[in-house]
Amino acid sequence: MPITLGMASSHFPSLFQDSFAGWQRYFEVISGGIPQPIETFRQDEACVADWIMRRDRAFARLQAATAQAAPAAMIVVAGDQDEWFSPANLPNVMIYSGEAGIDGFHNYGDFDADPPLRFWEDAGRFGVHIETATELAAHLQRTLVAQDFDVAISRAINPQGRPERRAPHALTRPLPLIMPKLDIPVVPIIVKTIERSKAVLSGERCLALGRAIGEICAAWPEPIAIYGSGGMSHDPSGPLSGWVDEPLDRWVLRCLEEGDLDALQSLFLFRSAATDSGTGELRTWLVTAGAMAAVQARHRCEIVDYFPAHIATAGCGWVLWDEHAKGVAGYRT
Repeated sequence: MPITLGMASSHFPSLFQDSFAGWQRYFEVISGGIPQPIETFRQDEACVADWIMRRDRAFARLQAATAQAAPAAMIVVAGDQDEWFSPANLPNVMIYSGEAGIDGFHNYGDFDADPPLRFWEDAGRFGVHIETATELAAHLQRTLVAQDFDVAISRAINPQGRPERRAPHALTRPLPLIMPKLDIPVVPIIVKTIERSKAVLSGERCLALGRAIGEICAAWPEPIAIYGSGGMSHDPSGPLSGWVDEPLDRWVLRCLEEGDLDALQSLFLFRSAATDSGTGELRTWLVTAGAMAAVQARHRCEIVDYFPAHIATAGCGWVLWDEHAKGVAGYRT
């Protein structure tokens, strides 16, 4: 049956702190010493407190939609930042279809503590285990390769980047807020997202990959969800760290809201300091949008929320393609 639910959201580390102090500590680590726009200094404790409430509401919206859709599997489109992969080998697209589940960590509240906690050293508090939808993953591997997508195939987990992290944070950090019981098996699709290289997927290719995934899943006998993890605009620790590209974020959101994927094909066609780093995680959103377009042409999404969090170095957004959604909610400023 067609994919019944599509979602995408940000996952930057500050977002999962419950105190202004936690957000500030992450800011010092990621953006300390980098010249900041004036907006950064206007984002005070009251502002962050409001964002924390909006974060909770937004993830609750995705969680409720997931529970209502009751998918048998969830495709998670994500990047890898020196976790499973290292500079020695980083494919444009990889699908994991191994029998072994995925172990990793979230970081909820790690920088609320003083001194901050090392989440990868405390599996009891921060550990995450996710089962994999092996048969669906293998089917996607075979069929995408047959359709001339150069998919790297993985059947075993052997982290080469930062082995202590065990898995990409894009997989393990947000999922407990979307499916608290972690009881939906996943298909991890890793795409190259933030590497400063010409050898990365264009917006057009991301959308084509997504459409192919959506068409393949249409023949699957069980309901499937797809989730794009990452974004929106950000350049963590880079020269633009803290400089949220709000016009770009709002343009992407408007295109998704209107179902205008033709316009999004132009994204990443040329290199820019604004898109070379973390903003490249929007590729996961485009793959997700392409998959939902295969379900319904010009499929419009609900903009759950958006705010430009300079103090967290990122534009933060949540979107939802849900057949049960009633109307399209305008995003908040």
